[in-house]
Amino acid sequence: MMMRQPGVSQRIEILVQAAIVALAAFLLFWELTEKYLWQDEAATAVLAVRMMKFGRPVGYDGVNLLTIDMQDDDDDATLSKRTREPQAAIDYFVAQKNYKADTTWKWQPWGLFAIAAVGIEILGQTTLGARLPFVLAGLATVPLLFRFVRKQFDSFPMAAVASMLLVCNAYWLLHARQCRYYSVSSLFMVLTLMAYARWQWGGRGPAAFIAVAWCWFQVDYGTVLPVVAVLFLEALAADWKAYRKTLTAGAILGATLLPFVIFYDLLHRGGSDQDGTWLERFGSNMFNTNEYVLPVLIFLAAVFILALNWKTLVVAQRRLVVAASGIMVGLMLWIPTVTVYSFLRYIIVAAPVAAMITAWVVVRAAGKHQWMALPALVVLVLTPWFSLPLRALAKPPDWFAGNALYRRELEDYRARVFDHQPDPNRMVIDWLRKNAKPTDEILIDYEDFPLMYYLPNPIRGGIATFRVEDDAKTLPKYVILRRAVDFVHWPVYYREVGRYHWETMPLKAPDVMWGNNPDPMGDDDPRKAPLLLLARRVDDGKH
Repeated sequence: MMMRQPGVSQRIEILVQAAIVALAAFLLFWELTEKYLWQDEAATAVLAVRMMKFGRPVGYDGVNLLTIDMQDDDDDATLSKRTREPQAAIDYFVAQKNYKADTTWKWQPWGLFAIAAVGIEILGQTTLGARLPFVLAGLATVPLLFRFVRKQFDSFPMAAVASMLLVCNAYWLLHARQCRYYSVSSLFMVLTLMAYARWQWGGRGPAAFIAVAWCWFQVDYGTVLPVVAVLFLEALAADWKAYRKTLTAGAILGATLLPFVIFYDLLHRGGSDQDGTWLERFGSNMFNTNEYVLPVLIFLAAVFILALNWKTLVVAQRRLVVAASGIMVGLMLWIPTVTVYSFLRYIIVAAPVAAMITAWVVVRAAGKHQWMALPALVVLVLTPWFSLPLRALAKPPDWFAGNALYRRELEDYRARVFDHQPDPNRMVIDWLRKNAKPTDEILIDYEDFPLMYYLPNPIRGGIATFRVEDDAKTLPKYVILRRAVDFVHWPVYYREVGRYHWETMPLKAPDVMWGNNPDPMGDDDPRKAPLLLLARRVDDGKH
């Protein structure tokens, strides 16, 4: 058992923990509102606003349509049937199971929108109002991870290393600064492990575990399912004689979740739109995990230490490392199976668990010389050296711009947070606030959801091409085209724009694919981009 380091007083532990939390707060909150919500964030915020207004999140509020933001494969002739009359588009997306017949949203759990609604209700329909609850969840994860590791492993160095690894994970920070489920899912992952330890070797019943897992499902049903499955399997393997109690707990949790599984139609979610083969998605997920979450070399070291010291390890600690390792393996298999594309966002939520595994390996490897954990921490934070072996075996994706000397994501975090890069969403929205009337209709090919959140205007377009050609009663007054976007139906937009004369507005907003997208594959430097098109219609004629 790892006892408190000689000479490390409780006061020093408290000071170190406070310093780590303070660092986390600084990195999470600094310039939090400088960049406006981007597409995915705004989807959460818009649905939160609509839930407060209608009592439920709806895809259509009578003016603007919000969909799951995924490209379909219809040809231009088929697509044009629903680019005019709103009802045709609504009927199509209801048939695609985006939402129920009355456009009640079912693609994500409603707890996510309830969390955003709290901030918006308190602080208004602002950037801070949307993001604050999620940033607070990210901040809370840091001291909880520290205390959990400190208690379970009885090791102050391990707790400090684990929490510092999390705080210094650039992409975990960028995701935790979003109005999205990422930080909340990380928080619930830690809370679920805490409740699991309390149940399995803490002398308590499963009630807390069931309650925490149930709440987690309400904000991110995609991640909680494989994690809970791994934990139940670990419980059965560790104590098969208690299988009745374990299965009973599982049955209770399953029974309480079943109505929501049915409501969200999870049993009929298809994978027909998945990108590439399963092996290709697995490879992408493996790359993201190794590069930004848990190096495979560290994972293999954990397995080796477990095997070598199986009989001498404290049972509770051994079980916790096994469960954490199982969670990482489970997510590695689950994500390419159920998702369309293996974005980093799906695995970054496991960063707290990965930090705990890494800290355990580092401190165990240091042995009696636990001060050696400090240089190891520095290497892990600043360099990708532990990730290089796998990088050498498999070709990195085309978007990857890393190197072998230092972690480029640290530079990415600095550029996004401290360098005041131009934000196309903020520039466009602020210009429209000053120059457009609330009734002016705005045609935009992508990043339409942020406009719905910040502006009162009717919004046309998006990937859904909603009302792009609906000119029977009103005409679009402004058009915004991001020509960097390659996944929208351009023929429809070109056709509509070609019907009128337009005056280009003098706005120097960069034409990048996304706004504040935290994913490394979305790291388009706006300082080097051409300008997007913002134009005002100057005639009513057909051309």
